[in-house]
Parts: sequence; structure tokens; C-alpha cells
Amino acid sequence: MSQLEQTLPTRHPSPTTLRASGSKSEPTLTSPDQQQALLMQTAKALLAATTPEDLWTAVLTAARKSLTANRAAIFFYDEERTTCPAAEGLSPEYIMALCENAEIAPSSRLRQNPEPIIIQDIYSDGRTAPLRPIMAAEGFHAYVAFPLLTAESTLLGSLITYRDQPIPFTADDVAAGQTLAHMTALALHNVQLLNETRLNLIREQQLNEITRTLGSTMDLPTILGQVLRMTADLTGADAGLLGLVIDHQIMTFYPHNIPESIVLRPAPRGRGIAWEVVQRGETVYVEDYPSYHLAQPKWIKVGVKALMAVPLTAADTCLGVLVLFNLDNNRRRFTDRQIALAEAIGRQAAIAIQHARMYAEAHQRTTALRNALARQAELDDLKNKFIQTVSHELRTPLGIIHGHAELMGMGALGELTPRLQGSVDIISRRVRMLIDLMDDLTAMLAAETQELRREEVQLDTLLYAMLDEYRLQADKTNIALHTDIAENIPPILGDITHLRRVVDNLVSNAFKFTPSEGAVTLRLLSEENQVVLEVADTGMGIPEEQLGRIFERFYQVNSHSKRQHGGTGLGLALVKEIVQSHRGDVSVTSELGAGTTFRISLPVDNLWPMIPNK
Repeated sequence: MSQLEQTLPTRHPSPTTLRASGSKSEPTLTSPDQQQALLMQTAKALLAATTPEDLWTAVLTAARKSLTANRAAIFFYDEERTTCPAAEGLSPEYIMALCENAEIAPSSRLRQNPEPIIIQDIYSDGRTAPLRPIMAAEGFHAYVAFPLLTAESTLLGSLITYRDQPIPFTADDVAAGQTLAHMTALALHNVQLLNETRLNLIREQQLNEITRTLGSTMDLPTILGQVLRMTADLTGADAGLLGLVIDHQIMTFYPHNIPESIVLRPAPRGRGIAWEVVQRGETVYVEDYPSYHLAQPKWIKVGVKALMAVPLTAADTCLGVLVLFNLDNNRRRFTDRQIALAEAIGRQAAIAIQHARMYAEAHQRTTALRNALARQAELDDLKNKFIQTVSHELRTPLGIIHGHAELMGMGALGELTPRLQGSVDIISRRVRMLIDLMDDLTAMLAAETQELRREEVQLDTLLYAMLDEYRLQADKTNIALHTDIAENIPPILGDITHLRRVVDNLVSNAFKFTPSEGAVTLRLLSEENQVVLEVADTGMGIPEEQLGRIFERFYQVNSHSKRQHGGTGLGLALVKEIVQSHRGDVSVTSELGAGTTFRISLPVDNLWPMIPNK
């Protein structure tokens, strides 16, 4: 007798024989028509099942009724073990014994030949010999194992029905059992699909909730803490770590529910399971951590058992690793679904971490830029105050010097020798240049800091008023002055004082750089919704490579013109700033030896709000 047979009590039920129909002790067999009716009802119940529990209840009830069985059970087979998700009328001891010894049970033959295995008498059928003591102790006499096959003919397990009395299973019973097993396999597939859909929906809801939570903050420590806590909760992990890579060399760790005896320190590149995940960019799952080749004694000591580590990857860059583990008091394995969920969270977390880092960097740059702009504004204010102070302090003495130089030049203070007269003329000329410089600086400062007046200005009227002065200058320099002022020029809104300075600077430049016998032309016309002023000359022209700089402050085209014509280099810069403050545009075209044309465009916009003068 085997050791298994020695440990189980032997209970042989008294044999019974089939008696005439109608005896009270005789089981009532189900007829084929009744079996078909029961199977039809069962089909409806199976279609309505939404959970495995509902499915097992319907299947076991139908098996007992349609096959006149006293007991029934469902068994699942996989490569490693046999399990029994549901049974009726069988003791836990029998189920455990059968699962542990499934390889020697008659039903194990279903793996090689998925056809029903019919045992009409466990005492006379040689196939039951290895497990006969177990079966006898349970008290049944006959049974049939029906295979549960998928649509692809893959064996999932078996549906087994038992009879306590030695009543043979008929061909109709076997056919009905096969139909029930087939319906069970199909219904199980549907329930699994439904359950898979439900789990996927829950997973998506969880991921959406995590995404919303992570998107609600840009604070990196908060994000890391939320990722750890939520992932541990959703996967049932006891504790976890989130490692973040710093400068590609060091990994710092953020803990969740870590045992107090563990002291976390930054890990240099290449050390430990976390760096292995980062370098490989793949998830590492360890079911038995103490046997893992990178296991650390301190983690073994606190009882780490199952462990999974998933990479935090965004845009092909691994930013860190999410490590979750169970301790000795929680021996559950991480399922494939939990690992997939952790990987999905890891991808979301990596994006959130990347955004938080980018936000922090942008915030730092914004702060630095704001500070720089504040400093620049402070320096501009100091510059403006300096110009105001210097202009104010120099204007009076320069005016006095200029006045006395003119008196001396006119001989009002006595006759001068030719040599002294030349010196006085130089003084007057240079003092006039300084006064012009003060005027330009003051005008530029006003254009920058003061609110321009917004009043209706007729540019054609302004030009006509200034032409007499320009004609005198043209006669004095022997330069022809041409005008082309169109009729019905619409008014613009602007500051007439500043606009007069624009015209003065452009015309003065034209006369200054046009030789005798040359010509200066003023044109005023209306184009679409703009008033256009052109000042053209036949002077020396401007080199093409210098056209882009002539509107810079203090820039002069070349040293020769500076010596010949003088000037501060502020006139054109002032023109551009005034025109732009009027929402206009200034441009220039030039040809060496042929002349230069400046074009001013000012918008005609009656909706431009009038701003009261200060």
C-alpha cells in the first residue's frame, strides 16, 4: 500500500443495483428531453452571467440536474498546477488531494486526448487505482470528466460530475455533458472578456485620475510623493522608492513607507537594481528578491520578497526608476496587470517630472530675466536723470559762451584781428554743435519718457509752413528744392512738435550731404490708409553694408563725412523713435554717387484713442 493510501481512511459504500422505476430509494434519471430543456435554460443563465461566481453557480446547478449527479466541480489546468475554482458536494480535503495529485488522476489524460473520460465504477476501473483510496473516502461511485475547450481547441480544464450510486452514465448523459462543457467554455471566455474590459476601464480611470492629479501641480517633490503613494495603493505594494537621475551620474531616492531601519543614500551610476533598470530601459521583476544577484543585505534583512522596478521614460530618455516591493508578511506576487499598470504610471510620471523640470527651469529664467529687466529699467532711469541733469547744467553756460562768442564775432566788443576772428568763429561753431547735441538728447529723452500728444495734424499744412525756411537754405547752398505735395491729404493723430523735428532732421540731412548744383525733393502723398513722406537727395549716397546701422544712436556712415559735415549721430535715431512712437515706419534706399531717399509712413486711424496731455 502506498503512503497516500495509508494516510486516507477507506470507506467503501454498499453497492446498489438499479431498481424498478418508482422506488423511493432510486434516483430519478433525467430523460433526454428534460436534459435538452435544462440545457436551454442553462444557456440563458450562462449568457446572463457577468462574473465567474455567477457562471460557476449556473454550470454546477445544470450539471447536477441534467446529468442526475450528486456532486460537480470545475478544475483548471496550467503548466504548473491544477486549481478548483468551484465545487458542490466535495470536501476540501478531496479537492486539495486531487489538485496535488492531478498528474496521476484519470482526468490527466485529457491533456493528451480531450475526449470525455467516463468512470462507471471506481472500484473496477483500473484507471482509478492510483487515487482509489481518496475517491472511496469521498464516497462517490462513478464520474465523468468533460474537457473545457476554447474555440482554438486549447484545454482550459474540466467539468466533472459525480454519482454516489453505481448508476452508469448513458450516451445521452455524455452528449448532454459535452454540450454543457462547450457552453461553459464559451461563457467563460465571454466572462473573461467582460472582466478584461472592466479591468481595462478601471485601469484607464485610474490612469486618468493619476494624470489629472499629476497635472494639477508643477512642484516636483509633490509629484514624486503622489506617484509613489498612488502606485503603491493601486498595486497593493507594501512600500516603494522613486529614484531620480541627477546629471546622469547620481540617483537620489524618495521613499514611501520604507522601514525605519533603512537609510537611503544617493547611488552612483552603475550600482544596484535601480541603475540596471535605467541603463536597460526595461522593467525588472524579481519574485524572490533574496536570490537575486543584485540583492542588497539591508533589504533582505527587512524582509523584501517580491520586487518590481519600472523605468520612468519620456521621449526616449530614462529619468529614473519606480521600485515597488512586498515584504515577508505580504507574500503576494505582482501580477502582469499590476506590472503593466505600474509601467503606465511610470510613463505618465516621467512626463509630469519632465514638465515640472522644464517649468522650474523656465521659472528660473523668467525670474532672472525679470531681475535683468528691472535692473535695465533702473539703469535707464539713471541714464535719463543723468541726461536731464547734464543738459540742464550745461545749457546755461553754453548759452552764455555762445552769446559772448557771437558778440565778439560781430565786433560788438571791439575789432578783432583776422587770427582772433578765426578762433572766435571756431568757438561759435563748436558751441553750436554742443547746443545741438543737448537739443537732440533732450528730444530723444522726451520721445522715450514723455507721453506724446495726440492731436489732429495736417502734414501738408506743416510742410507748407516750413518750406520758406528750406528755400532760404537751398538758395544759400545752391541746391534745387522740389516739392510734390498731393491734394486732400488726410489728417493723422500725433505730436506736431515731434513730427516737425522728423521733417527738419531729414531735410537738414538731405541738404548736408547734397553737393552744390544738386537737388532735394519733398513728396507727400496718400497710399491706402497711410500718409507717406519722402525726402530724396542727389548726394553721395550710403554704402549698402551700412544701411542697416544708420538709425543707431551716435552711428555715422564714415569718418570722412563726419569731418566734412559734422553732426552728433543722433538725428536719424531720433527720427526712427518718433516715427515708431506714432505707429509708423521708416525706411531708406540709397545708391552711392546717386543719392538717398528716406520714406516715412504714418497710419491714418481715426479710432486711435486720444490721450489727454500731461
